[in-house]
Amino acid sequence: MSAMQACDPPMPKTILITGASGAVGGAVARALADFGDFVLQGRDRARLASLAEALQSAGARTQLWTVDLADRRALEAAVANLPPIDVFVHAAGFPLYRLIAETDPVDWDALFDVHVRSAYLIVRRIVPGMQRRGYGRIIFVSSLWGTVGAAGEAAYAAAKGAQNAFVRSLGKELARSGITVNAVAPGALDTPMVERHLSEAERGTLIEAIPAHRLGAPEDVAGIVRFLVRDAGDYLTAQVIGVNGGWY
Repeated sequence: MSAMQACDPPMPKTILITGASGAVGGAVARALADFGDFVLQGRDRARLASLAEALQSAGARTQLWTVDLADRRALEAAVANLPPIDVFVHAAGFPLYRLIAETDPVDWDALFDVHVRSAYLIVRRIVPGMQRRGYGRIIFVSSLWGTVGAAGEAAYAAAKGAQNAFVRSLGKELARSGITVNAVAPGALDTPMVERHLSEAERGTLIEAIPAHRLGAPEDVAGIVRFLVRDAGDYLTAQVIGVNGGWY
């Protein structure tokens, strides 16, 4: 390899982010703005368009992927038309605060459709291309509850636990292919979703319980995702990485 070749910049990557209109997905996209071009999926079209504009201002090309991850038929058709993807960050999801006896099967299925089934369909589509190119990064935004469980959120915790098992298994399966598969598992984050469900008193009690004495920020998660994509190499795989301020 010549000195000129050694100094060549890496080819830009194509990055698919689901849940990009959310606080964490948007933070991840901004953290990777200098790494490649984007396919962005999200439920809030206005926020998605605003994020795309910001990324384009930073020099990245963007494509909006407006499929509903809970719509099985539409998703299967949309997945078939995905471009080659180098980095997939599955940040889509939603909570369900409900006792198990009050959890309707429709709600259970919707959780697993978005958190697990959609990711399976996307991964199944993009992995062969990653294998041919000898490079891929697949990252799930999971949750602390997927590891330790959560009373009153059993369906959500079960979906996140399924993500974690998928990550550990798929990471082993693809380890020789130059593809890494990892999850980032946040604890309590300072996001609009948490703000909607906690009173000021409950928020204060939660912060007291966290050794770092604060809620996490979306950027705390995005920083780990950036590391996994840009710096970690191909030996760190099949891991669920806690980002929780020491709170278990």
